Amino acid sequence: MPRDRLLAAVGATTDTDVLFSSLREAAAIGAEIEPDKPDPLTEAFLRGSEMKREMLKAEGGAISAQQLAGHLGITAQGLGRKRERNQVFWLDVGDGYVYPAFQIGKNGLLPGIREVLDAFTVDDPWMRVNFMLTGDQRLGGKRPIDQLRKGKIEEVVTAAAAYGEHGAA
Repeated sequence: MPRDRLLAAVGATTDTDVLFSSLREAAAIGAEIEPDKPDPLTEAFLRGSEMKREMLKAEGGAISAQQLAGHLGITAQGLGRKRERNQVFWLDVGDGYVYPAFQIGKNGLLPGIREVLDAFTVDDPWMRVNFMLTGDQRLGGKRPIDQLRKGKIEEVVTAAAAYGEHGAA
């Protein structure tokens, strides 16, 4: 392994960072070997995977069911029921579920979380989290999570209800 790649691997904060870096390098090497056969699907998959990894790290990261359940004063099974009823943000990470920390308030869930979840017309959990962490034109380019923290529940609910629709806002 070249020295610069070895140093990058050693300096990575997690094993996942090493894996993504290696996959990116492998895709680049593969493109050099077969320049007439670029693989845009692989590149798109890697970009999507990197976006998911960044979402998992954003705003306090993702926490376990036990951690969120403890904060909410319920059992992990109770949290599972909340997940099934669409009352908390969650992400399927392959071997189980994690919960974005951004939804935590001082005394339970951040006010407005349930209302926002009820308003969504999209079912994909990753898209829902992306909505919360990305500027939205319906909110003047501001992130919904920031607006929710300011108490602007109604505005965020309206933006969530329109999220995923095509056309003008």
